[in-house]
Amino acid sequence: MHRKACLYAFVLLLIPLASPATAKAVEFKESRNVEIGSGGNIWPENPHRGKQEYVPEWHAHMLWESRYVSEGRDNLSGSGILSASTELHYKGFNIVPWFAEDTNFMESESTDYSEFNLNVVYSSKPLSNLELFIGYKYIHARDSGSSSNDNEISFDLVYLLHDLLQMSSGIYYSFDDGGAFTEIAVSKDIHLRNALSINIRATIGVNAGYVSDGHNGVNHNQLLASASYTANKAMALHAHIGYNQAINQDSSRYTGDEFLDDFFWVGLGVSSQL
Repeated sequence: MHRKACLYAFVLLLIPLASPATAKAVEFKESRNVEIGSGGNIWPENPHRGKQEYVPEWHAHMLWESRYVSEGRDNLSGSGILSASTELHYKGFNIVPWFAEDTNFMESESTDYSEFNLNVVYSSKPLSNLELFIGYKYIHARDSGSSSNDNEISFDLVYLLHDLLQMSSGIYYSFDDGGAFTEIAVSKDIHLRNALSINIRATIGVNAGYVSDGHNGVNHNQLLASASYTANKAMALHAHIGYNQAINQDSSRYTGDEFLDDFFWVGLGVSSQL
């Protein structure tokens, strides 16, 4: 692991220690909504966005990203991706269909990639500052005329420290590849105004056969800064910028490491709520 990777790993360990050990954790006053990230992944974060537990709630999202990023890889070799999703929340259950298409879909000689995910996630709060998520995901992908399917299960833990500092750990397992991928993250919410919030997130990813032709072990780290502006009760605007750094990339030995790289990417989105 080179010097920058060691620095990011050190930052992940240092941030929790920066909070006073005697500080009282901020309680979750209400169960929170999950968020949708790249690849249709559930991001269990942002506890200040609450919902009433026994009132059905529906969200819709549109998101453009300059790269399709997952497992530390630039999956479409620099091509962007446009996605749409809806979320239905009720009594701790979240049902999230997600559809995405590469941004070259208007061109006759495009990469012609599309993907559909169906997420079913159950959230529970065993402690006032601890929440867990158990999920199932069905994946159907089409790449240049060929199709593939997969089924995944996931488990996430989110622990809220002093002043909205969050530590999270998530693992998801692919039945098709017979492997798992783990992400460990630290994030911090910053509220500039009532309608504007910023989230800073640092993540380390570990492959254990999930990318079957990629190297196992720590394979990347990421820094992601996202901003959300609530325009009104029914609409919010989102933007993010991220940097991905590959760790121990070796495409000469592992073909799955070909898309594991160092790169920036950005995203713009809008969401509505009923």
